[in-house]
Amino acid sequence: MKAPAHEGQVIVYGASGHAKVVADTLRACGLEIEGFVEDNPKRRDSPDLKILGDGEWLVARAKRSPVAVALGVGDNLSRRTIAVRCVTAGAQLLTAVHPSATIAPSAKIAPGVAIMANAVVNADAVIGVGAIINTAAIVEHDCHVGNFAHLSPKVAIGGHVEVGELSWLGIGCSVIPGIKIGAGSIVGAGATVVHDVDEMIVVVGTPARVLRKIQEQI
Repeated sequence: MKAPAHEGQVIVYGASGHAKVVADTLRACGLEIEGFVEDNPKRRDSPDLKILGDGEWLVARAKRSPVAVALGVGDNLSRRTIAVRCVTAGAQLLTAVHPSATIAPSAKIAPGVAIMANAVVNADAVIGVGAIINTAAIVEHDCHVGNFAHLSPKVAIGGHVEVGELSWLGIGCSVIPGIKIGAGSIVGAGATVVHDVDEMIVVVGTPARVLRKIQEQI
């Protein structure tokens, strides 16, 4: 996988474990990372990462010179907020695709996406802005993964599945073909989804059943 096209220095926004994986993905593509941006003061003391500053620092930096930002935050709502901040400041959202991932030529990958090692995105799939296709996840043909959604490691979704914006599919869950997952919903780890899932609910189990309604606004 060749390095993604970008202008200016490459910065990872976030300093959590997910940010480390995003950084490793970029390095595997041959990119050099200038450093990390982190809003949480408790994470800015990391001895392992070069922390450049917080979001305000990045905004000021983007006004001075071109910068490409990879989204290294796992929380969907926070990732969306950060993406808006970066774009408003004039920074480029960088897409990170690990060289071991398999991406069909007809698949469409939006800016700010992270596709991790051994993931598969098959024919005519669409991956929305800022979405995460995590380690060894499988997105089958003709699927649509919404903006800022997250498919955790080893998730498998069958053909023609629609995953709503800001939804989160837990580790190892499976979704049969043709299913729709509503915006902002959560599918529990290891669940098997055989019926459509409404917006803003949590489903768990095999077959997946409703656990509770999500009260937070998206």
